[in-house]
Amino acid sequence: MKNLKKLSLCSIGATALTLGSILPSYAQTLQAETLQNLNLRTGPSTNHYIVLTIKKGSMVEVLENSDIWSIVKYKGTVGYVSSQYLKKISSNNEPPNDEGNNNTTTLMECNVDILNVRRGPSTSDKIVGKIGKTDRVYVIYQTSHGWSRIKYGSGYGYVSSDYLIKVNSNSNPTPSTAVTMQCNTSSLNIRKGPSTSEKIVGRLKYADKVSVVANLSNGWSKIKFNGGYAYVSSQYLSNAVLMPDVHNFMKCNTDVLNVRSGPSTSERLVGNLQKGDNVEVVYHLNSRWSRIKFNDGYAYVSSSYLTNL
Repeated sequence: MKNLKKLSLCSIGATALTLGSILPSYAQTLQAETLQNLNLRTGPSTNHYIVLTIKKGSMVEVLENSDIWSIVKYKGTVGYVSSQYLKKISSNNEPPNDEGNNNTTTLMECNVDILNVRRGPSTSDKIVGKIGKTDRVYVIYQTSHGWSRIKYGSGYGYVSSDYLIKVNSNSNPTPSTAVTMQCNTSSLNIRKGPSTSEKIVGRLKYADKVSVVANLSNGWSKIKFNGGYAYVSSQYLSNAVLMPDVHNFMKCNTDVLNVRSGPSTSERLVGNLQKGDNVEVVYHLNSRWSRIKFNDGYAYVSSSYLTNL
């Protein structure tokens, strides 16, 4: 069975009675009549489960269509029907309201750390982007086989409906869970998404404070930024109230202690301490790393290898 494919709008004129060519993705108000009793299925194949049977002469709303299968909405249920048994009645090719305030859209929130946005309603369709936990999207419709068509960027995409929850459009995103935290490194990239491959949209300096909306399981934190949201690596954030500049002096208790540019063994090695060396500790980070004064600047060492004088 062929996959759903998009054709040009100009081919519609050659098939005025049947929907043999696809409309633009924004044609949400196309009406069609069933030419016979028509099975509404969970997917674009006769192998998929029949949700219900639409009687001959019934009116359906066509959400997407191709020369083989069409996605239609009938009495609140969305599914697939054979395109050859549909007769076009009317259409309005105006795109849906981008603000999401019409009756065909629902504001929903992602409840998983990372959710793929795909070009079509299948895991075999190309990934065109990602949304993160607490990200909110406008859902145009949901299919009967577990996918939601969403407003994404300047166009549309599909995500698994299992990871979306309905929210109140008048509410603010998770205000009660926002926590103020502090940057614990000299420079921290702020990115558009939770990955080092995402675009850098800003930077934090040491001791800069941010409002953290969510901590993701993949090591990234979602923060409030410039009226919206962005992401930073969680390991470079610490509880702001636990980071006073106390400047305690401590002593190295191991033969050789690596000094690094950041609080991680993957960070650049900038020097080392010898057993018995004294250092000035600015603060302890989560009982694992300590920020120290080092060579006219600051660096990090493992807290396990420091003891009080």
